[in-house]
Amino acid sequence: MIVFFGFSINFSYLFATLFKVLSVKKYRSDQMSGKPKRNRKKKRSLLVILLYIMISLFTIWLLMVLTLPFFYSPEKDKENARTDKINSSELKKSPSNLGEIKDEVSEKKDDKTSHGLSAGDELLPTMENLFQERELTIKNIDAVFENMKSPKEIQTSHSTFGKEVVYIYSTHSREAFLPYLKDVDAPEEAYHSKVNITLVGKMLGRALEQRGVGTMVDSTDIVQVLDSKGLDFTSSYQVSGEQVQSARSENNELEFFLDIHRDSLRKDTTTVEMNGSNYANLLFVVGTGHKDFEKNLAFAENLQTALDARYPALSKGIIQKDSSQGNGIYNQDISPNAIIVEIGGVDNTAEEFHRSTEALADVFSDYYWHKEE
Repeated sequence: MIVFFGFSINFSYLFATLFKVLSVKKYRSDQMSGKPKRNRKKKRSLLVILLYIMISLFTIWLLMVLTLPFFYSPEKDKENARTDKINSSELKKSPSNLGEIKDEVSEKKDDKTSHGLSAGDELLPTMENLFQERELTIKNIDAVFENMKSPKEIQTSHSTFGKEVVYIYSTHSREAFLPYLKDVDAPEEAYHSKVNITLVGKMLGRALEQRGVGTMVDSTDIVQVLDSKGLDFTSSYQVSGEQVQSARSENNELEFFLDIHRDSLRKDTTTVEMNGSNYANLLFVVGTGHKDFEKNLAFAENLQTALDARYPALSKGIIQKDSSQGNGIYNQDISPNAIIVEIGGVDNTAEEFHRSTEALADVFSDYYWHKEE
């Protein structure tokens, strides 16, 4: 701006000098030519008019220069160009599977709500939200979950004979289901102290036991433990990890560690129809934040392959997550046979969860009894 003012002053000085030189030159010319004084005045008037015109044009130019910064910003243009470049590069991406699409969308979530924050693809509810007691649509609905029987008679010649080899738990123990919460429709509010994902873990445990696979189901209310230790939701995996380590130290025969969750997505992406019935979709999560994660991934891939063969489309696949997308380890460094199993979502029903846990138990028990073959 200072440069512009300096240039303007020099420009004005140039006009004044030019006018003076022309006037003197013209005056001397008129003196030598003997022209009348009236003609000299006429010529000088023309020069004054010309000077006014030039000054007016200069003033317009100066105003344009002074107002230009208010309408044009090089930094803004650079930012727009940078944004266009990012958008064009994103359009070129083509995720190869559902897991990558979900992770890309989740990474862009960084919004705050009155119920908590969103980090990676995991909702982070506040402790106040977790402890809010919501009214149930059906009284004693937990009994409905617990009393569901297998739709078919299970016959097996296999048994672990009282030996517990599978440990089932739920890090996010209060993840609940909207169909059973009165006047609640938001996924970020789907939490309950009793009617929650631990009931689905018990379903899976019973289904495995029926197939001869000894199973320990830990229904510990992780939220209560967090509160008793003065911790918040972000420490959930730390607390559940302590539970797993304790169980393992007490029972060294435990081989498999299944952390059961439900998704926060809506029903159209967590439900599949098979043979005329709705099932809650399965999804495996493997944390890549520890050095031996490939062993966990191999375990998940074996289950995925078996599910694809017997129950096509029941499982949505495997998601691999590092620390930028959540915890990153998920206690899976405890064992190569430790994974997260997401079963259904916020909108699924007890019947849909039951069908899916029965199917998973079918596949898992076959895998267990034939894994050495």
